[in-house]
Amino acid sequence: MPTYGVGNVIREMRTRLGYTQEELAFGICTTGTLSRIENGNEIISRRVFEALCSRMPGMHHVFFSFDTKKEMQRSKLCKQTLLYLALRKLPESKAAMKQYKQLADEQNPFCIQFQLYTEAIYQAIVKEREEEILPKLKNALKITMPDYQTRLHSIRKPLMLTYDELYILSNMGIAYAKLQDTELAFHILYLLKGYIETQDLDVEESMTAYPMILGNFAWLLELQGRFEEAVKQCDIGIHICDTTGRYTVLPHLLCIKAWCLTASGCPETAKKSRQQAKAILDISDNYKGYGSFQKFYKAREPIYVTF
Repeated sequence: MPTYGVGNVIREMRTRLGYTQEELAFGICTTGTLSRIENGNEIISRRVFEALCSRMPGMHHVFFSFDTKKEMQRSKLCKQTLLYLALRKLPESKAAMKQYKQLADEQNPFCIQFQLYTEAIYQAIVKEREEEILPKLKNALKITMPDYQTRLHSIRKPLMLTYDELYILSNMGIAYAKLQDTELAFHILYLLKGYIETQDLDVEESMTAYPMILGNFAWLLELQGRFEEAVKQCDIGIHICDTTGRYTVLPHLLCIKAWCLTASGCPETAKKSRQQAKAILDISDNYKGYGSFQKFYKAREPIYVTF
């Protein structure tokens, strides 16, 4: 009776959080499908299960796996695409995105969403057709959260996000900041920061996302001249990277910290952070596609994706 058991757990957690089937299922599956899952009358796919769980903090402890061959191939390509984008290996990321598109189910909202937001990230990195980036991210988010503007400002219920929605919103914050809408950018990144800090999320996934959110929040604070606050956020992110052994985002955090320390009149401390960032990138001889550490440092870029 494993399917019935999973359905019971989903229904119990949904009820505890005070959400209707329509609210939880929107953009993920039909209400009828969720009802059949909760009543043990339908086998749930892994992608639907993961999306439902990530919208319900506290569900991450439930283990489930049921993949078709095509789902496993798509999952592998998702990871490859994000890794290549994080490392700014652009030819490889473009090839992985093309392969994913060939395997994608045109009726699957997750496939459409992943394609839209990875295309937007790619365009942001290469600075290509930048006027398309924010609309593309909005369209990606609307697939699973059509009422996102209301939900982002609602105090009636706690926000529920899938991890893909979290990453999309982070990039929307960056896009708004680059369009000089710093108020909305601040609202989005501050909201995401609070979401990760207050929700009972999966530790592995949240510890990947959290340093990225902190880095982008610090990046925005630096743009606003709030250097001391930015350094504090960077220090939290640096500590997390050091504790978890996840170093993809660490050079970004150290560089943002160095920018702020330089602007605050602390050149020696800034130099130390800059040297630490260079040492990390020197190990892999990968300067995020910039060719040299000096170019990476001067680019003053946010964190579009992490892995």
